[in-house]
Parts: sequence; structure tokens; C-alpha cells
Amino acid sequence: QAHFVGVPGCGPRPHSAATMAEGGGVAQPGGGGGGVGASSAGSAGGDDRRCGTCHVRISLVESLMKCRCGLVHCEKHRPTDLHDCTFDWRAMQQQKVAKENPQVITAGSSVASSCAWCGQHEKYHPVDGVGRRRIQQFHAVGVLVLVGFAVRGVLLTVFQLRPVLFLQQLVMGWLCGFACSRVLPHFLVGVPCPSCRFCIFSWELLQHAPWCLEAEWESLKEHLIFVITAGKRNCLTRKLYDGPRSLPHIARTVSTRLKELASGQGACCS
Repeated sequence: QAHFVGVPGCGPRPHSAATMAEGGGVAQPGGGGGGVGASSAGSAGGDDRRCGTCHVRISLVESLMKCRCGLVHCEKHRPTDLHDCTFDWRAMQQQKVAKENPQVITAGSSVASSCAWCGQHEKYHPVDGVGRRRIQQFHAVGVLVLVGFAVRGVLLTVFQLRPVLFLQQLVMGWLCGFACSRVLPHFLVGVPCPSCRFCIFSWELLQHAPWCLEAEWESLKEHLIFVITAGKRNCLTRKLYDGPRSLPHIARTVSTRLKELASGQGACCS
């Protein structure tokens, strides 16, 4: 290398301590300059180019296909079930479904008729499936407990002439019915109870108490039909579920069928 002799500043500069620290040392002939920094960068780059499972060297394109668990894999181990992926894919899908399908909550004040109220009651008190049916059966038991306490309160008020007894029995019946409807299913069935709305054990009772009672009455009649039809398995299922859901119709249909069986006109249905 030629240097301009006699020209100040054109000669070789001595390496200071700061320059050597920044450059990682003086480059030696044939030493592959870069020092420690270059070697560490090369090892990190090597890890990015190897499969996280079998450690086989992969191509540059494959190294860009990083899994959500933070590792890159070869074509053989890229599927999540072949490299023990630690990312929770199920939770991600659940969050995606919940975000794309927000729950629509109907306010009690927006319901305009008792028929629509009963429809909302059926929505929040589903009976499809064995577990849900049992939960709603406990709910029906709670309603009957409340009715029993209310009748007892009326009798005590009539015979003892103390109206406060009716309120006392009504509050006790509501608490016992709420326990049967919301607490017992969790311990006996082992299934968490869904949100209870548009019924006598919800806050909507304060808005439309008569509609809540009507919805509970319709639900009790459905449970009665379910018991009569042996879980929708006998010959009375279609007649009772397709016809008007009223006590006279239920009694008339059952009595007619019993008369047919007594006279031997129809086969016994199981």
C-alpha cells in the first residue's frame, strides 16, 4: 500500500483503544475479521436456519415460516401435531369465535308482549340435551316450592289475619326456590347453570311480574307433557306437543287414550 510521504494525515493511523473496542480488534491476515461479534452473529443465524425438532438445516424460505410457538421447522415437522407446538390454538379459535359472534342480550324493557316474553324465557331456559333438561327440571321444582310457600302464606293470612305472614312466606319461598333452581344443579348435576333471565328468579321479575309468572306456567306445562310422553317416546308425543298447550287439552288427550286402552281399541304405547 502506497503512502504519501511528507503529507500530514496521509500515513497509517495508529489504532486507539476505542477504535479497537468498536471494531472488535485489529483484523489479522487470514483471520476472517469481525472477531467475537461476527462469530456470535453467525451462530444465531445458524439457529434460524435449522429445524427446531430434528435440527436439519433448512432453506432460507423455510426459515421465514415461523410457527406461532416461536420456532422454525422443516417441511416434515412444520405441522403443529408433529413438533409438539406449545401455542394454545384452541384458545385462539375460541377468542376468534367470540369476537366474530358477539352475544346479543335483550333488555327486558324492549319486550313488547307476553308472547315475546315467553319466547325469551325459552331462549334462556333451554331443554335440549339431558344436562340442560335436568337443570330446568330443578328450576321447575324451585317454582313449585315458591308456589307452595305462597299458598301457605295465604292460608296463614286467612286463618290468623296477619298479612305479614304472607310476605314472610313469600320471601322464604323465593329464597328456597332460588336455591333449588341455581344452587342444587351445580352440586347434583355437575353442570354450571346458564344465565337465568325472564323468570321469577331474575331481576326482570321487578319489571313484568305477570309475564314472568305466565312464562313459568308455560314451562311447567311443557315439563308435564315431557313426563306424560315418557321423554317424547310414546304415542302421545305428537298429539300433546303439536296441539294447544293447555291443561284441558292435556287432560282430554290423556283420558281419551286411557279409554282406548281400556276398551282394547288401540295398542299399548311404550
